[in-house]
Amino acid sequence: MKPSPRLCLIPAAVAAVLTAAAAAPAPAADEPERRVQVAMVNFTDSRIPDAGKLQTALKDNYFGSEGSLTSYYNEVTGGATTFKAAEGDGVSGPVDIDLAATGCDTGKINDLTRKALAAKGVPEESYDHLSLVFPSEKAGCDWLALGTVGGGTTWMPIGADGKMSMTALVHEFGHNFGYSHHMRLRCPDGDLGAGCEEDGTSHKTPMGGGGWEAGLTSPELLHNKWLTGGELAKVGKSGTYDLRPLYGSGGGVRALDIPLGDDRLVVELRHESGTVDGGLQGVHAYRVPDGDYTKSALIDPTPDADQGTGDDAPADADALKAGAKLTDEARKVEVEVVQAGADTATVRVSLDGVAAPAKAAEPVREQPVQERPAAAPNDARPEGDSTELAETGGDSDTTLAYSIGGGLMLAFGGAFLLKSRTRRAGATAPSSASGRHSR
Repeated sequence: MKPSPRLCLIPAAVAAVLTAAAAAPAPAADEPERRVQVAMVNFTDSRIPDAGKLQTALKDNYFGSEGSLTSYYNEVTGGATTFKAAEGDGVSGPVDIDLAATGCDTGKINDLTRKALAAKGVPEESYDHLSLVFPSEKAGCDWLALGTVGGGTTWMPIGADGKMSMTALVHEFGHNFGYSHHMRLRCPDGDLGAGCEEDGTSHKTPMGGGGWEAGLTSPELLHNKWLTGGELAKVGKSGTYDLRPLYGSGGGVRALDIPLGDDRLVVELRHESGTVDGGLQGVHAYRVPDGDYTKSALIDPTPDADQGTGDDAPADADALKAGAKLTDEARKVEVEVVQAGADTATVRVSLDGVAAPAKAAEPVREQPVQERPAAAPNDARPEGDSTELAETGGDSDTTLAYSIGGGLMLAFGGAFLLKSRTRRAGATAPSSASGRHSR
């Protein structure tokens, strides 16, 4: 994969072992409202220089009406899940903890901050998410940000300028929702039966280097039950289907959920809508190992890495064009894109060797299927590790050991590059965004 000046360095998720005391659990995946407590933290040897200025910025970053964590998830979920300030304006502190910044001891930062908040009348039961914001200069963390997968804690170091990476913020809360890093499976000529190899990240979601202005993928939405009723067609027999853009206005089917042996195949159409997906266009398909939508991976049918993800390639170079097919002969599954435009796409699905009708029929629509635990991956699936704590940024490949909430977590990680395809330069403080889609 050719390096790009738009590269954003993000290390691989670290394989982790956490005790139950690591962090307070997050609410259920489909909880409509999540209470967020942001805590500014001072160390014994490193303090936030201008707490008032930072507090104002954090309120905008987390809870602002535009260009914020709240506005992003409100838009991509169609208002199904939103965030609210847990106590007051949602930003507390700075709280002073009896700990030096040096060493970036995430477990102690978490534990001591929770105790300090409780002493100030902010108990753990008053929030679902705790976001720890602290000065980075002496901490020496090997990552840009950190989040518990399926939990409720994020660690957000900030530099002397007090700016926060919105891509990192959206990404880490994505880990809290249960998402893994989103990878790419290169399957030359769309052959799903053999020869698919993992090849970098998808660029279709903030979880896969898409930047914070990319929407979530349809499998990620399915995991949290954010695609429901007529928006999802769960395919049970051969048929031809019309797709509407995933984040477009109006009604219509936005994703196909297709059986592929023990796995699923999810197909969507992406197009700019509201403030998301400005750099995305076209039909995309994802393999879902054993029905675990948090570990889906983009299927890229292009034979050459540079063709799909090179610096000069358009954002939709890996999209499925009209006439493109995905096939799995062993499972007797074929998916063909009949036509693909900006506002609609027609997709023909053949199951069990039965040819699909040429004309799109009204599909049978069902609620999203329940997510299932991931099984061991095979060579044609995304790598499904048992990540419990995922990190963003930095370039360390050393073994890390953290004491978290009295328990031990061992993390082993490397580094990889995520390319951010955003319309705005940089990924620091949020820019103003206008317009919203409705579904």
